[in-house]
Amino acid sequence: MPTYTFKIDLINTEPLVSRTIKVSSETTLYLMHHIIQTVMGWENRHLYEFTINNLLFADSKIVAEDYGDISDVKTVLLEDVFPKTGSIAIYLYDFGDGWKHQVELIEISNAPQNELLPSFVSGQNACPPEDCGGAYRYREIIEILADSTHEEYENIVNWLGPKFNPNKLNRIKIEKDLGILGAKIKGYEKGFK
Repeated sequence: MPTYTFKIDLINTEPLVSRTIKVSSETTLYLMHHIIQTVMGWENRHLYEFTINNLLFADSKIVAEDYGDISDVKTVLLEDVFPKTGSIAIYLYDFGDGWKHQVELIEISNAPQNELLPSFVSGQNACPPEDCGGAYRYREIIEILADSTHEEYENIVNWLGPKFNPNKLNRIKIEKDLGILGAKIKGYEKGFK
């Protein structure tokens, strides 16, 4: 089975939040959603969808019946919708904040892998905090954190904690969380029973 390497960019973030990962081509879009959540640093608290070639993919278990014509993420493999390098999807997370991720297939390898998949290759910058208001508000928050005299500074630091650094990627946490991905998915699915 081929190994796919993806570059994931969180659109309109400054500094750009990006991740590069390797996954099996036989990964479902459902599992890819959980992988993206993990490597980005999201908390998996909101609805999501993939748009690929003008087709919509979502979890039919959690979207409203009147959502429209969708394909269920649990039934679609990456190899079915990413036929070649350069193929792109838009992954939208949190319809309120509107976090758009460009997910681009940058490499297909048929060489035998000596590593467990999924795997984290590289990345840059911290994930924005959940429910911060989207890319525009996140840029404002970064500006506020850079100015300790700003009227909102103390509130933002109290909310995010004094150690939050938008330029710091926590690789150790990402790799640890990927290692327990199965358990995280089971916990997520328990919430729907």
